[in-house]
Amino acid sequence: MTDSVPTAPNVAALARWLGSWVTGEGAINGFHNHSVWGTNPATFQDFTSGHAAFSAPALGAYAEALAAHPDERGLELWRRMMRYQAHALQPDGQYRHIGFQVGESATNGLIHNAAGSLGLLLGLRHAGHLLPADETAHALATVRRNLDACEKYGGGRPGELGTCNQEYARVWVKLLYTELSGDPAFTDQIPEDLDTLIDLFHHPGVPDADSAGAFRAVTDRHDGGILEPTEYYGLMTAPLVHAARRYGVRRYLDEALRLCRHVARSCWTDGDGLTRFHRYWYITSDGRALKTDTPMLIAGMGLTLHGIDEVLAEQPDPELADFVARCLRTYARHQTPAGYFTSATGWHNEADVAPSTAWHAHDLLFLTSHGLGRAGLPDGFWDTVFTPGHRQSVLASDRAFYAEHGPHWCVLSPLTAGDLHLYGRKDRATFAREFFAWTDREELPAELRYPDPPMFFVSGDGIHRVDPSDRPTDVSVIGPLPYKGTL
Repeated sequence: MTDSVPTAPNVAALARWLGSWVTGEGAINGFHNHSVWGTNPATFQDFTSGHAAFSAPALGAYAEALAAHPDERGLELWRRMMRYQAHALQPDGQYRHIGFQVGESATNGLIHNAAGSLGLLLGLRHAGHLLPADETAHALATVRRNLDACEKYGGGRPGELGTCNQEYARVWVKLLYTELSGDPAFTDQIPEDLDTLIDLFHHPGVPDADSAGAFRAVTDRHDGGILEPTEYYGLMTAPLVHAARRYGVRRYLDEALRLCRHVARSCWTDGDGLTRFHRYWYITSDGRALKTDTPMLIAGMGLTLHGIDEVLAEQPDPELADFVARCLRTYARHQTPAGYFTSATGWHNEADVAPSTAWHAHDLLFLTSHGLGRAGLPDGFWDTVFTPGHRQSVLASDRAFYAEHGPHWCVLSPLTAGDLHLYGRKDRATFAREFFAWTDREELPAELRYPDPPMFFVSGDGIHRVDPSDRPTDVSVIGPLPYKGTL
């Protein structure tokens, strides 16, 4: 990455990049790289690159931008995305496309159902006044149907068999749905659910007496196990703050503040002097706490930072405000000219370089809201969003690189490492792996073939480009080895 960077990322460039993956139907396609667990559909032998419900928070980001800066082009894009998510239901009422890093192999799961509903509800919360009444009603009916379908998970209520962040996300959906629909069905449940979640999962004292983490599962509290990874804490703090406002319960804001301090005080500083999210803490059965920092994402900090911003809106806190500012510098340092961010560091494989639209959707939600709450979005925001980029973009490390140009994308290995040969298109719901010519596998489909892909050689002193193409290209590099240009 470049050494001279601003203190905050370019939000319009990020919105443009994310919009380049939106199909004519309104699906948000993407290479569904889970840079926290180091997996993607290819690792599960599922080659899905179509819509992911986990990307739905982007609906809230575009809606908030539209409410502040109306634009007919932006409205058409957002309505298309809203319509797609509002109609993307399985026959049982769960959303389609909820597998994320395992692709269409998964058709069940609470968190990705909740993320789909959160996208619709945040979209309505910010820009519902821009929709016809029938589209608003349909979106709300979809959310209610999905909530009913998700009663298969714990009877619709948190309990000892649930997963903390997923159960909190469902409560956030209930809060927003109740606010927007006027349906009283969940009004009494919500404070009961939050009290149960706090009692079951919150774990004070990590890393200090003013902080609290949250166990991922109740069994982890009893037998030893992990506290939730940092990127999920926004799913807990945002509904706690929302409920504190709605019900006037100070306990919820206090608990949200403790969770935010857990995140901020567990962070680490990388080799570039940048603030990074920690991975998670492990709590032994006898109460000892051990922290791991890496490998850990960069793209995907957005929901947690959004939750911290929600806390700061209720109670100013210089420590948390400084933490947010430092994370903005991390984003800026790791933003490519095309607009997307480094996915992670420490994996030394495709999980570091291949950008997931879902994690970037979470970042866009935070960065849009944060920008509007400060200096506002930049002039010409929508003009930037709808001005296509023409340069090839590459993000390279010592073991893998990602490239995109126009509709084409690929995840490849340099000549000196691995055997990544993944090719796809932003407008296709599946991608493919290219096999060696001497195997008996089918050739790569012609429509997925990347025209003249870049290629690199990694030496002991740097990363060198070795392909002969003169296509205008921006090469960004992560890791200790610098980019040396073309041999």
